[in-house]
This record gives sequence, structure tokens and C-alpha cells, in this order.
Amino acid sequence: MQLSGGFGVGPIEKIFHGILSVERPIQLVTITGRNEKLKDQLSKIKPPPRHKVKVMGFTKEIDEMMQAADLVVTKPGGLTTSEVLARGAVMVIVNPIPGQESRNSDYLLESGAAIKANNIATLSFKLNAFLQDPARMEVLRANVRKIGKPRAAFDVVEKPLELLKR
Repeated sequence: MQLSGGFGVGPIEKIFHGILSVERPIQLVTITGRNEKLKDQLSKIKPPPRHKVKVMGFTKEIDEMMQAADLVVTKPGGLTTSEVLARGAVMVIVNPIPGQESRNSDYLLESGAAIKANNIATLSFKLNAFLQDPARMEVLRANVRKIGKPRAAFDVVEKPLELLKR
């Protein structure tokens, strides 16, 4: 899965081409947010026959899409990072912006819950190597499960309710 945020900005087309260069057959869902022009552009690109590709615009089904994803290629924004971890997917980090995204990136990498392509030119190489190593994928997934908080929203509500009962 490739995410481009709600507004579909950034080097999304270059990332898309990088993912399409992966040698191993993949199923790719790219979500362009509200950027209809980008959706149309990417939809016109003919993927290699080994891949199954779907380009979508804005959707309210991100949760379901992430549940089905093994990998999510995206920037590590706060909400995206939380959602990916809650759903147990491994994040492939590209282009984190300084500040919160850099710190999220550091945390995910130090926790062994993500891989990072330092630039788009290396994305295909990193994905190829990663996809050919199922044992490494399982290690990262286990680490995602350790740090993910799929019940965070419930916990935030339940704790104060417990305190009120006392």
C-alpha cells in the first residue's frame, strides 16, 4: 500500500514508479487522497504484468486497507504511524520531514518496526531485498505488534472511567 496523505502531495509519482520496479510480483494499492489529477496521472501508467495495481482517490476505508496490507510505503506522520502500527503493518519510510516525522522515523527504526529508503532511488532496491527475506518481515511484524497500540482509543476512555468508579 502506498499512501500520499489526504491531499496527495509530494513525489508520489516517483515513489509509485519505484514500487513498480520491484521484481517480485506484488499487489499495490496507491491512495492519492483528494488529488484527483494525481489519481488520473497514476491510473494512466501501465504497470508491469507481474503486478496487480489499484489507484484510488480519497477513501474512508483506510482502516480496512491497512488491515489487508503487509507493507505501507509512506511518510511517518503522526496519524499514519498510529494507524499503521495499530493494524500491524510494517512501514516503509520515505521522505520524513524534519521534526515530528523524523522523530517518528527514528522511533520506528530503533524499535525494528520499519525500514527506510533514504531516497526514492533506493526504494526499489530496499523493497526487493526486504520482500525476498520473509524471516526479516516476520521479525519486523513481531516488533510492530510489540509497540502498536490497537486499543489506544479504548484505553483512553476506559482509564478515566475506572478512576471515576473509585
